[in-house]
Amino acid sequence: MGEDCFRGQVTQRGIVFGPEGDVLLVTSGLRPWTFPGGRIEADADPEPSLRRRLYENVGLQTTIERPVKTVTDVWGSGDEPVYAVLYRVEARSRNVELTERDEYCWYTPEGAIEEMPFRPLSDAIERALADRETDQSLPNN
Repeated sequence: MGEDCFRGQVTQRGIVFGPEGDVLLVTSGLRPWTFPGGRIEADADPEPSLRRRLYENVGLQTTIERPVKTVTDVWGSGDEPVYAVLYRVEARSRNVELTERDEYCWYTPEGAIEEMPFRPLSDAIERALADRETDQSLPNN
C-alpha cells in the first residue's frame, strides 16, 4: 500500500473550565502553556482515565464532557509525535494542586487562546467554549 501511518503516543488532555468560565493552563517551565492531561494506557476507558489523570496531576474533581478536537504535535520533552484528543472538561473548583507540572494559571478563554503555541490548540479552545455556551445543563444558560 505504501502509505505512512501515524507512529507515536496517544494522549488526552482537558480544556478545563473553572466554575466562573476561566480556562486552566499548565506548564513544566520548559514548554509553552498547554492543557493538563497525559498519555492513555492501551486498555483504559478514555473518560474515566482522563478524570483520574486530571485529579492526580492537578488535584481537581472534574466532569469530562465531549471531545472537541484532535491534534498531532510533539508534546513533552521527547521528539516522538503525539496524537491528542482534547476534551471539554468542567472543574468543580479552582483549587489546583500540582504534582507533575511546575506552574499553572487560570486564564479567560480569550487569554488562553492567545497563549496557545499553534492554531489547532486555539481552535480547540474556541470549540470547547462554543460547546459550553450551548450546554443547557450549565448554570446561567
